[in-house]
Parts: sequence; C-alpha cells; structure tokens
Amino acid sequence: MPDKVYPVDDTIVAVSTPHGRGGIGVIRLSGPDAQTLVERSFRSSEPFEDRRARYGVFHPAGDEALDRVVVTFFKAPHSYTGEDVAEISAHGNPLILNMITSALVSGGARRAGAGEFTLRALAHGKMDLAQAEAIRDFIDAQTQTQARAAMLQMDGALSKRMHPEKEALVGVIAELEAGIDFAEDEIEPPEPKRGADRIATIGRNLAALANTFQYGRLLGKGLCLAIAGKPNVGKSSLFNRLVSNDRAIVTEFPGTTRDVLTETVEIGGVPVRFADTAGVRDVLDTVEALGVSRTLATVAEADLTLVVLDSSRQLDDDDRAVLATVEDRPHLVVINKEDLPAQWEESNGWNAVRVSALAGTGLDQLEREITAYINEGLPSDSETFVITNERQQEALKVAVDKLECAAAALTERVPHEMVLLDLYAALSAVGELTGEVATDDILDRIFSTFCIGK
Repeated sequence: MPDKVYPVDDTIVAVSTPHGRGGIGVIRLSGPDAQTLVERSFRSSEPFEDRRARYGVFHPAGDEALDRVVVTFFKAPHSYTGEDVAEISAHGNPLILNMITSALVSGGARRAGAGEFTLRALAHGKMDLAQAEAIRDFIDAQTQTQARAAMLQMDGALSKRMHPEKEALVGVIAELEAGIDFAEDEIEPPEPKRGADRIATIGRNLAALANTFQYGRLLGKGLCLAIAGKPNVGKSSLFNRLVSNDRAIVTEFPGTTRDVLTETVEIGGVPVRFADTAGVRDVLDTVEALGVSRTLATVAEADLTLVVLDSSRQLDDDDRAVLATVEDRPHLVVINKEDLPAQWEESNGWNAVRVSALAGTGLDQLEREITAYINEGLPSDSETFVITNERQQEALKVAVDKLECAAAALTERVPHEMVLLDLYAALSAVGELTGEVATDDILDRIFSTFCIGK
C-alpha cells in the first residue's frame, strides 16, 4: 500500500470516453454513494443487479429527462477500483454528457482528478504501481508491439519477475540480521564470500532487467529521427518516401524547407517520428537562418540522424559541416541520387546506405538499418518483457548500485550492520518498482499524466 492515497471515502465522477462526439459516451462513478446517486435520477422498470446492464431514462428530480441511457453497476470489491462503481452509457454528445455529470455533482459526487479511478484501484489492492503505469501506456500505445508490452505489465509481469529477486534479497538480510541479533547464542554468521556471491547474483539479474530500458525507451516513447543535410541533397524527397506521403514541398530551388516537418510511421513495431529539416549552410536570409537554427536544435535532440549527401555533386564545406554536427551522436549516412552519375566515391568508412529518393531504390536497406538501430538494445530471450518506464529504470539502477556496494563490503568483511544499510536501501528501491514503497511525489508524478476518467 502506498504511503499516500487520496481520499477514498467520497464518490467521484467523470466522463471516461474521449472528448468529442460519438455514438456512445461513458460516465463513471466510484465510491460508497455511486448506486444511490444514480438511482436518484435513473428511471427504469428493472431493479439494480450487480454487473447487469439496465436500460432507462436519466431524469434528475425537478428537471426534464436528459437522455435514454444504459447503466451497469459493479458491487465492491468486484470492480475496477475495488469500490462500488456505476457506469452510465449515454449518447456521445459532449453537451449531454456534461449535463449528466453536472447533475451527479449537484447530487453529491465530486469531479475526479487525473487518474483518480486507477489510483483508487491501487489503494484497494486491485493492482500494483507498475500495473497502473502500464494501463496508461496501453491507452497511449500506437503500435501492436507497444500494446503487447503494456499488456504484459498490466498482467503483473514485472511483479512476478521481481518476486524471486526480492525473496532472495530478504533471505540474505534475514541471515545477516540473525547473525547480529543472536551473536551471543553462537549462531554462525553467513560465510562472507557465499553471501557476497548471492548478493552479486541478485544484482546481475536486476542489472539485466535494467538494461532492457535501452530498447524499452524507444519502444515506449518512439524514435526521434532527424533528416539533415545541405540544401537540395534530396532530404524532402527522402522524407516523403519514408512516410509514404507528399508532406514536404520538393523543388529544384535550394532553401525551400524553412521549418521542421514531422510525420510518424511504424518501423519494427516502434513509432518513428521523422523530422525533415531545413538545409544547413551559411545564409544571410533571416528566415532561412532561423530554419537552420531549428535544424541544429532538432539534430541535437534526435535519437538518430540521417545525414543526406548528394553523390551527383562534389562534397563541399556545407556537407562537412553537417557531418561535424553529428560526429559524436548516433547517425547514418545516406548517399542519395544513385540514379545520377556519381561525382565522388565513398572512401570515408561511413556506415552508409546508397539510395535514390526519386527512383525509390535502396529504401528497403535504409529501413533495415533503422530497424537494426532500434533493435540494438533488444533484450535476450531470458527477458520476457522490457522496462519502458524511466522511473522503474531509475529504481533498478539504485538497487543494483546498492547491491554492488553491499557485495564489496561483505567481501572486505565490513561489519554486517553497515552492509545491511545498503541491502535495505536496495530492498526499498525494489519496493518502489511495484509501489510497495511510494512517496507523494512519485504518485503525483505518475497519476498527473493520466487522463481524467481513468
């Protein structure tokens, strides 16, 4: 149970479906008065029954009927939040949904905050913190691979993965504590090397899980890929080919692209946000100079940059300037205009792909190279899921660091009281992963990113 849980003794209400017009809009209530508040305004010939839909009219006392609706009631603890929950399925008109919600608020309900339904589910033990975060990720998923990873977490994969490591850690702590508490009874303390080896094994297992974040970060947030180069090397043509859409204007005149254009497509199960940038060169034009400035900023923030060079023209200082900006950053050289006679030969040992954006050749190989970069951090088969959450990775890193310190201290025969300080710190970090240890700041940071009504 988290250290802090928002008030759970009142009844909250919110529209749980997205804003806008649609066939159906769902209003959710959770709390001790959920059934009572709905019954005051709901007219139906059928009695309330747990987990059974009822059809009727929402008709607040003293007001005219607002809508014909379907109400489903879920009796605690067999509901999403673990409390009494009522869901009203009305027509998806924002005006009507707001009027029904306002009537329920007037009756005594409180408008829910962001993620408050899920926070109540956490408070009532319906899920752990990692599962709660996965619900948000599942809702935000843009690809099947993202959805599959979130589903694993929603099913408690992280908690199951952490359970043996936590049990092993608790076992080591118990042995060291026993050696201290019962020293006068001549209980043999654990042999230092054996204890250090056990701690090191736990640390390696947690480190392997933490390392999945290299791939998981890209899977969770997507890959930001900038396309950079001097003017007229074919950046916009390449951008249009990669996103399968004529998004960027293509002309023979240099400096056509003045701003950063973005489009997202799926590659290897990961959302890839391509950014077509202004050509980099020394310019006097104020607007184009601003575009170049934005290009450099985009490249600095990108996970990967495609540096486009024109094989039909000699390399010049502008080309070299672009290459210099990515020298210490992940990048891939794309030699374009392979359909034209080459004016220079590749001789710089670049990781390069030769393409023709005009003819569409070489694009399959380019996509394979991008996929290879994405999959570079793909975990081994021993890990059935990946960490996509920076908070979880930070907690794992703390646990691993503390375990390394404890193992080293035990090997050097540091007093067990000092070793236990690191082991308890590691145990606390492990608890943060699933929410057994959760501060106000952690909960606020997580649930502030949820939508209202979830």
